[in-house]
Amino acid sequence: AVNGHVRRAAAGLVAAACIASMLSACAPGNAAVGDTQSADDAVAHIMKDRNSLNVAMVGSQDVQSDRMAMEALKTGGLKPIYLPVSGTVDAQAAARQGVKDMTQRMADIIVIAGMDASGANHDGWYEMLDAPRQAGIPVVLLDPISMPTDSALFAATLKTNDRMTDAKPIADVVAAIANNDPHDREIIVTTVKRKTRG
Repeated sequence: AVNGHVRRAAAGLVAAACIASMLSACAPGNAAVGDTQSADDAVAHIMKDRNSLNVAMVGSQDVQSDRMAMEALKTGGLKPIYLPVSGTVDAQAAARQGVKDMTQRMADIIVIAGMDASGANHDGWYEMLDAPRQAGIPVVLLDPISMPTDSALFAATLKTNDRMTDAKPIADVVAAIANNDPHDREIIVTTVKRKTRG
């Protein structure tokens, strides 16, 4: 009976080690998850339709900007989940909790609006962003106030500029990053639906 317990315990440890190694294999060596600069960097994957992507947007203290981004994501065919932080005692702590929750729910991509990784928030953001990285979930920073210096923690920075004619629709950019398509590290996006010329 003792040998049976030992064998089961050993099998449990081996299984735990396998799971741990699989999880750590989700994070690329020196780059962020989803940081695909060229077709050569892209990992073979099954592309998801936009309406089946699990997009999470962690809000900022600018509710109006959040609303415009959410509407643009929906107009672009995505079904984002919104986690508001406005009105909380500590918006950055609430945002980090939102990232933790969406990591546990295995979102396909997490968009963080208005991140401030400066001062007292620095260590908390570094620790929190490691969780989606290890889980293989790309993180995108939307109009950050201050971002981490470790570029392996996020796939891209999106800057909203609705006046630029060559700004890319935010939904297109988020879907491309979620599907591991090649993209720039810094991308100018728009939340305004543009009329197509025909």
